[in-house]
Amino acid sequence: MDDIDRELISLLCTKVGMLMEDHSALALTIGGSLGDERKAAINELANVSTKIATLAAAAQSIAQ
Repeated sequence: MDDIDRELISLLCTKVGMLMEDHSALALTIGGSLGDERKAAINELANVSTKIATLAAAAQSIAQ
């Protein structure tokens, strides 16, 4: 693995961590939400989860 691959993996994993941190409060407080607000929060978490999985898969692919 060369330096460019290591840097790219680092950047991808950093972005994953940032997304997790940015959405952690939403995930922890969703229980207090009701109705449309809860649906919107769940949709946002689902969307960011997909993004996280995609970024992690990209890092995994580079690491192989």
